[in-house]
Amino acid sequence: MIDSIKIYFFSKQGEIMANKQIFLNQLFLYFIVFMAFAFTNTQVIPFLTSIGYTPIERGIILSTVAIVAILAQFYIGYLCDKYNTIKRFYHLLMFGYVLINALMYLFTTHVFFVHLLLVSLNLGLYQVVSGLIETWTIETNEYIKQNFGSIRALGSIGWALGAPLTSWIIKSFGYQYIGLAFAIIILSSFAISYKTPDAQKIEKNVNLKFSDVKVLLHNKKYVTLVILLIVVNFVFRADSFTVIDKMIAIGGTNDQIAFKWSFQAIVEVPLFFLGFYLLKHFKTKHLLITSIIMLMLRFLLNTLATTPNQIIWISAMQMVSFPLLLIAQKILIAEEAPLNLQSSAQMFALSMYTGIPALLTPLISGILVQSFGFNFTLLIMMLTLIIALYLAFSYTKLK
Repeated sequence: MIDSIKIYFFSKQGEIMANKQIFLNQLFLYFIVFMAFAFTNTQVIPFLTSIGYTPIERGIILSTVAIVAILAQFYIGYLCDKYNTIKRFYHLLMFGYVLINALMYLFTTHVFFVHLLLVSLNLGLYQVVSGLIETWTIETNEYIKQNFGSIRALGSIGWALGAPLTSWIIKSFGYQYIGLAFAIIILSSFAISYKTPDAQKIEKNVNLKFSDVKVLLHNKKYVTLVILLIVVNFVFRADSFTVIDKMIAIGGTNDQIAFKWSFQAIVEVPLFFLGFYLLKHFKTKHLLITSIIMLMLRFLLNTLATTPNQIIWISAMQMVSFPLLLIAQKILIAEEAPLNLQSSAQMFALSMYTGIPALLTPLISGILVQSFGFNFTLLIMMLTLIIALYLAFSYTKLK
């Protein structure tokens, strides 16, 4: 009896120590990777603008991201479930992302179809690898899943540091060196990611067929949740396009745009660290509803803003809207998915609520801005969130 107790005690102690080590690895990994993500993502619109593309041309280029995101994310999620690994696919795709990113920023000549291809591949791969690293974290084990918010907070800190560094690199060396800086940081992160254990797959899925994934589409709550997240992210994505376009139009500089990205990443951090507390004391669906309401207020204020600095201060509302949205969507999808389709469920949902907005937001916002102006477009985006609120309340009532 005593020997059994000792074995149990020491095994639990070993499990706790192992979880703490994985937790630390994930903290460092998110910090490094998301700092690199800031290098390649915060300056895409200024980069295309500097080459001479119009808002509609940029909208068409950025909308093609959806083709890569929708197809690749779902199929990669299926492959992760089939072959019981996320780690290997993450490393393979991240290496490809490094190469495409470097090529995109090296090509500074106004050739529409070249940038159509390079930007779609670049931002599409970003959607895939960022989704993979988050899904990997959620599926590592229950301890890491419950601490996802704290881990993701280090990603926000890394992003906050990466955004101003990007502006400095452009000023000092030009856009061409963004790809080199990104490659150095990402390749150095492999030293940590290789030591991080793979996702724990509950069932062996060697016989999993692509057609088996259709079970997700028969789950009414899962489908409602995905549609809801498509609407929310359609609007949220406009912060990266329409709001930035408005900043540029009213005199915003590269430094101010970089500071906006950095500032809103910093203010995310406290609520991410409180993620475990929030999940313990509040229903996840209520966190989602709160994020939608805060996003509505944020877009209303952006509509009324008249200076770049006002938009920067309004972006402080990121502290509530984004952490609650990210935590809620990851956890709710995990709860609605079968155990043997966790990666497929996460990546299919991600492909829908990032891919469809990636297709529609730049096109629709570009047309609306050119026809009616920035403020009208932002107001329409805010009113669209009424649909999201309706779906959120409908989702909470479903059995």
